[in-house]
Amino acid sequence: MNNDNKVAYNVAGAVIGALLAAVAIFSIVQVQSSAQTPQEHTRLISYDS
Repeated sequence: MNNDNKVAYNVAGAVIGALLAAVAIFSIVQVQSSAQTPQEHTRLISYDS
């Protein structure tokens, strides 16, 4: 295998890795932003729960 093939595989791997990372980060952000948890405001703080 010559040097040009190695460089091409490295570049392609880096591009594919960056795309997969971007998709993973985007999906995590979507899941976190779509989580709806109601907040309860009370004057008394309970440490038993």
